[in-house]
Amino acid sequence: MAGTPRGRLRPHRKRSKAPLILGTLAAAGLLSWATWPDETPSLALSANASAPQIEAAFPEPPPAPETPEPVVPEAPEFTRIENVLEKNQTMGAALAKLGIDAGESHRLIEAASAKIDFRKSRPGDIWTVELDKDNSVREFEYQASPENRWIVRRTEDGFVAEDVQVDREIKIETVRGKIDSSLWLAFDTQGASGALAQRFTELFQYTIDFNSETQPGDEFSVIYEKVFVDGEYLRDGKVLGAKYSGQVGTYYGFFHYDPENSGYFDENGDNLKRQFLKSPLATVRITSNFGRRFHPVLKKMKLHAGVDYGAPTGTPVHAVADGTVIYAGWKGANGKLVSLRHANGFVTHYAHLSQITKKLRPGVRVKQKDQIGRVGTTGRSTGPHLHFGMTQHGKVINPLTVDFARAEPLKGAERQAFKEKAESLKAQL
Repeated sequence: MAGTPRGRLRPHRKRSKAPLILGTLAAAGLLSWATWPDETPSLALSANASAPQIEAAFPEPPPAPETPEPVVPEAPEFTRIENVLEKNQTMGAALAKLGIDAGESHRLIEAASAKIDFRKSRPGDIWTVELDKDNSVREFEYQASPENRWIVRRTEDGFVAEDVQVDREIKIETVRGKIDSSLWLAFDTQGASGALAQRFTELFQYTIDFNSETQPGDEFSVIYEKVFVDGEYLRDGKVLGAKYSGQVGTYYGFFHYDPENSGYFDENGDNLKRQFLKSPLATVRITSNFGRRFHPVLKKMKLHAGVDYGAPTGTPVHAVADGTVIYAGWKGANGKLVSLRHANGFVTHYAHLSQITKKLRPGVRVKQKDQIGRVGTTGRSTGPHLHFGMTQHGKVINPLTVDFARAEPLKGAERQAFKEKAESLKAQL
């Protein structure tokens, strides 16, 4: 083959089909344009055409939150008010200060009186009242002490009073001691209360004069109750048994309860109570005994027809026995004087008083231990003291040496049962 070297193969070129395909498509396209000229929009933009507007898809802002209407709290159904009773204030006057209707107050107090003796009310007593919207009483509480509480509630039938139950517990305690300078200090040294010392002296007040007959070295012991309310110590309670031993002798006293004959008796069942107390004052000191002495004012020897008890001005003076007033007023050197007539021809005199109890006048009856006046230094006196004198059938006698009759003893089976109980307590003293 001319122009081609012999034996060399020419490479085979593969023809591309792309021009053919493109041509076919172009022809088809022209055919399409020719067949549907009105259905295909022109892609060209005229000079006056504006660009398409694209609207931003932002959400509407949320509406502002609504401000809630202010909530007005409803008025309470009732009002609770706590008060204390004031000095010289009656319960009616206390309720009136709160604007409580007088008729309502009267009905409340009348119902409460079934449980509460308002005559014994004291300043500082706590009372609480619950009032409805119309100021009517729905509930009333009264507290004379933590263990004495009452409540009055309104019911369909009116006000009804009842006791408030408290958790009250009584524990039995024993105190023993020895007198160094005074009985009161000896009790205090043992951690005992003044109230317990007072009860102890009252138990033996007909037997021992603690003003003149106690001596250093004398011993005492007492079994008594301690009262707890709601788990808290409240007060000392009743003395159940007591013993006093010293130069004056050895004495016992035990409590016996009986609706008609309660009181303190010795170990044999004999009543410790006598017609007369040993002293018209609580524990004080004797400054001058009965008998002849050099008078501190008159400056001469003279019979001292009584006993002088030194005590601060204002100390209460008590009647030593039931009696009738035969004199109450000023009487010369005696100053302010009260004289009482008693059974069996006895008369007692209480001189140099600073005050005489109101309403005391001749003919008035007094009971043993009633207060008849207060210690002073009126009349011919060198300082505050009580001059206590006594006569029997008109004869002057020494009040410290009179052996007064005892009150009624226990008898029969009651006496025997008491003695057995007393022996048990005696072993613990």
